[in-house]
Amino acid sequence: MDKVDLDMEVMLPHRKPMLLVSEVLTYNAHGLTALASIHDDNPLLELGQFPGHAALEMLAQASGLLLGLRCAGEVRPGAIVSVRDMQVHVARLFPGDQMKIETNFLGGNESAAMFKGAVMQGETPVLEATLTLSQFPEGVMQ
Repeated sequence: MDKVDLDMEVMLPHRKPMLLVSEVLTYNAHGLTALASIHDDNPLLELGQFPGHAALEMLAQASGLLLGLRCAGEVRPGAIVSVRDMQVHVARLFPGDQMKIETNFLGGNESAAMFKGAVMQGETPVLEATLTLSQFPEGVMQ
């Protein structure tokens, strides 16, 4: 499926400046490609710079979108429960930078699922990781 018109504030529990995913370019049951931007008031900025390892949040948001879309658009809060094989290739990014995120569904269900993905700045990989996300009913931590 090509470019999808989604309301990110409906699909994700984040609001700007922590809402990093700005647009879904493509998705299907197995993967999603999205764009993300860094806002100049993002609380993860350190001395005006966005740490490369914080791009994990971009990957988590894109993976959360894919999980929600796989669950027929059901939106529930979630959390990263594990990160494996994380590689950070770029030490810092800056407000205004735009990234492309690619995430692939490896397995799981609506309660917990594993994804492998990358955050790219142009052709340069910023971060690669495998992560597990868990969704839970609003107000309930499992």
